[in-house]
Formats: sequence, structure tokens, C-alpha cells
Amino acid sequence: MTNDPISRIYITTMIWLKPGAAPSLAQFREQAQPVWNKYDLRVERALVCTGKGQLIGDNRHDLPDLIQIISLPSLEAFQRYAADAEYLRLAGERDAGIVRMTAVIGRPLDTSSLDPLSDSALAARQYAVAFVRFQPDGANGLDEFNRRAQPLFRRHGMHVETMVSVLKTVTPVGIPLSDFAPERVVVFFLDEAAALKAYALDPEYKALAPLRDSGLRSYDFFLGRSAS
Repeated sequence: MTNDPISRIYITTMIWLKPGAAPSLAQFREQAQPVWNKYDLRVERALVCTGKGQLIGDNRHDLPDLIQIISLPSLEAFQRYAADAEYLRLAGERDAGIVRMTAVIGRPLDTSSLDPLSDSALAARQYAVAFVRFQPDGANGLDEFNRRAQPLFRRHGMHVETMVSVLKTVTPVGIPLSDFAPERVVVFFLDEAAALKAYALDPEYKALAPLRDSGLRSYDFFLGRSAS
């Protein structure tokens, strides 16, 4: 099994819970740990959602209760995990408390140049998870924005933690979201939640944003804080 994060498969899961279902989900996580260990499943980030927005589009999707990013060594490992009898047994109990679960599966892109690490306290961070669709060749604009915005990111404590090129979106529980077909998932955070407003009002951000936005069909995001 590989330890290289770029070679792993990432699954970004949005979860909408029934009232009072949070304890059963926590119980699933505890009971599923041996199965996770068996397939080298890692919880990369778990977030409690606190708000939503968009850069392009109108983000008509309901706010999830939770967003969880997991990874496995390969697509084959994910398929074996999803077919494991013990996982299926536990998942059946878990899913009884879930209204909808939508999973976005893809391969991670290299974010090493985008300052993905930070010494900031996890509880203080303002996280966001963006689901992006592009105009033809529009991905180049987002990549160029990220490259040019490095001084801006450093000034405001902005970090791009994960970017994923999407292979497939599935809804294993509930009704699929309408008009939801992201091509890229971007997980980013600011070291402090209070920095978000200053970042958005920075003149350098306003100058660079059209470079990114002209190539977007939609950019829906959900804000969150760490669940751990």
C-alpha cells in the first residue's frame, strides 16, 4: 500500500442527517475502524458545515450537515472496501439515520506549491469545500489564479489543502442533487475565520479573481469547521 497522497483515491462525501442521527454516525465510525484499517482508509478531513456560497452560479443545494474527505490507496481498494460484508452490515445501520449522502470520487492534484500545511490551531480555521465546473479550458484560469495569488494567500493565511480531479459522483443514500456534476473539488482554509472578509476585500484578490472566474461555469462552496 502506498503512502504517497497523490497516488491515492479521494472521496469527498456530503452527508445530510435525520434529526438525532449524529450519535449513530459516531458509533459507525468507531465500529468501522477495523474495516478502515484493513483497507488503509484514512479520514483526511471531517467538517461540520456552517454556511454556503458561490463565486459563479447560485448554489441552490441544501447545506449538508457534514462533509468528510477520505482516501484509499487505489480505486480497486475502494471497490473492495465498498463490497466488504462487514462494511455493508455497518453501513446499513448508519444509513438509516441519513437523508442523503453524495460522494465525489477522484484523484488528487499536487498542491505542494499552494502552502497546504499550517501550524494554526485546527479549531480556529475557517474551512471551505468548493465544487467546481469549468468552461472549456477554464481549469487553466483557476490554476493560474492559484499560482499568481501566492503572496495574497500568505498575507491572509490562506491554504489550499486538497484539490481533486473528479472521476465520478454517486449518491448511495437518498435523492441525487439536481444539476450537480463537479469537475474539481477544492478544500481550502484560512488560519483564522476572521481573515475571510479581509481576503475577499483585498485589492489584489479583486484584481486576480477575473482570471479564475472567466473560466468557471459554477463554483459552489460550503463553509465548515473541523469536527475533531
